[in-house]
Amino acid sequence: MSEAWADAMDSEAYDAFGEGAYDSEAYGEGAYDSEAYGDASGEGLGEESRSDRRRRERQRQILLERQRQRQAQTRLQRRAPSEPRPARAAGPSPRQTIAAVRSLDLDTKVGLDSLRRQLEESNRRAARATWAAVASTAVDQGLASFVTDAQNHPYVAAGARFAPLLFLSPEKKRGGVEGFATDPRVIAGAAVLGIAVFGNFRNKEQGANSVSIGNPGDITPGNPGQLNAVVLDRSGIPLATQPTFTWTSNSSYLSFPSTTSGSFTTLDTAQGSVLVTAQGSGVTGILWVNFTSD
Repeated sequence: MSEAWADAMDSEAYDAFGEGAYDSEAYGEGAYDSEAYGDASGEGLGEESRSDRRRRERQRQILLERQRQRQAQTRLQRRAPSEPRPARAAGPSPRQTIAAVRSLDLDTKVGLDSLRRQLEESNRRAARATWAAVASTAVDQGLASFVTDAQNHPYVAAGARFAPLLFLSPEKKRGGVEGFATDPRVIAGAAVLGIAVFGNFRNKEQGANSVSIGNPGDITPGNPGQLNAVVLDRSGIPLATQPTFTWTSNSSYLSFPSTTSGSFTTLDTAQGSVLVTAQGSGVTGILWVNFTSD
């Protein structure tokens, strides 16, 4: 029975002296008088009463210690500065938002205009390149059809090949010497001219040095005839491959119905001398033809 009663007292003491319900002034260290519960009382009570008193004493000390810890913690919390609240970032004002939207619209419009101009410029250059290709094809066919004239006039043929390149347009126009030097038309013209000069020099080095026209002797006025020519190297030896010559004269007394043939006709009134020229492989030969007199 005594043990059950002690347990009940313990639970009641804990409930009575729980956290927040205990008063240090009512149950301070000075409020407890050990003499009131002296030996005389102890002698009147049995061993069981003394055991209960010791248990209650321990409970009181535990409650006091808990109260001291709680008060110390409360003082520390009061002394500690409160943490500052983070400042809330201020958002943009409606006027700033409208200005930002207008600026974005303006930038977008400028970008679209620039893109449109670039596309138009690219289309224009593509169209010019197309016409340059068409003209170049026509010139190549013309030179192939008049191959003899092209061989006799290498620089004219080079100029004809260069002409279609004038349709080209530089990607970006620049000023000064840099813009002139980087122009594709200038680069192409320099390349064509250099190749033409080198080819002409090479042909001469291979032996095309002069043209020799056979002398037919005195020609009777009114009679037709035939002239022949050969290209000689520097040693005076005819080349293995002879070109087609272009024949001309300086007088109507003697004419060539076909300029690429040595066949000629004369007038009945022809007299004196006529200068005949034959051109081929970049070199030219001359001959004075004499008419017989009555």
